[in-house]
Amino acid sequence: MPILHRPSFERSIAEGLHLTDMEFGGTLLSVLAVASTRKTPRVFVNGQTLSSGSKFVNQIRFRRRFFDPTIYEVQMYGLLTLFCCRIIGTSSLLVLSRTQFLMSQRTHIIRKPDGHKLNAEDELWKRAFWSFVALERMCCLFTGRPMSLHTDDYDVDLPLEVDDEYWDRGFVQPLGKPSQLSYTVCYSRICEILGDTYRRVYASKKAKIRMGWDAEWEQRAVADFDSSMNDYLDSVPPHLRWDPENPPEGTFFDQSAALHIAYNYILITMHRKYIQNTSVPSVPSLSICATSARAIIHTADVWLKKRQRVPLPIIITAVFVSGVILALYALGTKQAGLPNKDLVQVATAMEILKFAESRSQPAGRLWELLGEIWSFDDPLPPPNKNEIDSIDPAKLSTLVQQPQLEQSCNFWNSILASDQSLEPAPEMSLEQLLADANGLGPMDRLLHDDFLSMWMAAPTNFGNIEQWDTFIDNRGANGDGANWSDSFERS
Repeated sequence: MPILHRPSFERSIAEGLHLTDMEFGGTLLSVLAVASTRKTPRVFVNGQTLSSGSKFVNQIRFRRRFFDPTIYEVQMYGLLTLFCCRIIGTSSLLVLSRTQFLMSQRTHIIRKPDGHKLNAEDELWKRAFWSFVALERMCCLFTGRPMSLHTDDYDVDLPLEVDDEYWDRGFVQPLGKPSQLSYTVCYSRICEILGDTYRRVYASKKAKIRMGWDAEWEQRAVADFDSSMNDYLDSVPPHLRWDPENPPEGTFFDQSAALHIAYNYILITMHRKYIQNTSVPSVPSLSICATSARAIIHTADVWLKKRQRVPLPIIITAVFVSGVILALYALGTKQAGLPNKDLVQVATAMEILKFAESRSQPAGRLWELLGEIWSFDDPLPPPNKNEIDSIDPAKLSTLVQQPQLEQSCNFWNSILASDQSLEPAPEMSLEQLLADANGLGPMDRLLHDDFLSMWMAAPTNFGNIEQWDTFIDNRGANGDGANWSDSFERS
């Protein structure tokens, strides 16, 4: 999500504004901190990779004031939130809360009267506002925190789909030239869908009653969500549609991958709750979660192989959640005696998290958690006769440190021998995802009590490490046949 306008930002640096304006200096230091997440040894402190960016953040001077902030201050807090997401979740939320306060103080500037002539400052405020909305949505999505800003709390236009270089030309994008800002508009729209549905689905009982809760509330909420997601998918412009066989080029490659991952991550978040739910059928929700998880891991893998740089926090968290979904799904299929084809995807998820560990503290802990969850499947079944010896051994290189998985190397070959392709379809509507449920096999065998209680016990708050530790401890204490949800709720 763009927060800055690059030409004016670079112009201010050339003019030396950072030497005279402390707030713009803070924005510049925040930009340097975020940029330091790249693999550049010169930004390390004492050679520590996790220290990248800290020397810039430590130079920022914060003003404690309660009157209207400047655009530079709001930009600085937005960038710091993005930086802190890879350090530790609670710190990022503290920064995010400060950003929310600043934005709430400035909302009246964004709401312009009819006939107001657009200027560059207005557009910068809109960018800052929608960047905050996206950051808050995704942070709350992972940590399980309630969202502080709801869709009915603001009335702000989306940013113009005009690239930075055309701001000085009347804010007009040339015909036939796709805009990079189309990504911002698409991402903002899907974040609004997320905010509205998240509030309805995960609201407290009191909040649901205030919103008109009744016996059919859950089904209506899911139906509205699915309809909104289908409408969103239809609105994505061609240059931002993800196609793994013919991906876009340049910046559009990054943007299409991020949108595709966010789309599937939100599908998982909303449908995961209904895997064990009598008011909404479980089979479609399980199918959507599994299919979306495969799409996320595959998309992230394609993106990383091409870019070879540390992924954004939203990609890291989405990959972790997808790995958990497929690891638990693999357990259920094994216990039901069904063929499983997803363990290679879990291996890929662990490889991605391991790659990000050197520059992201949460990624290392998430890698350990996913490895512990995966080890529930120990010992793995022996390989079948149809082994494929051409699998890349590097795929398993990040798993060597997991002692429970040392016997599994040959098993990946037997998984790949299946006739089910591991390559997900490019863009799939909800109807296509539901149709894909027919390929999941006898689901009545998969949705047995132990499997459903295991899903129910998994923390709704994906980012709460303590809850995951409790989940894992209860699995070890209770064994395979115990009711996980009961023991988890008692902890």
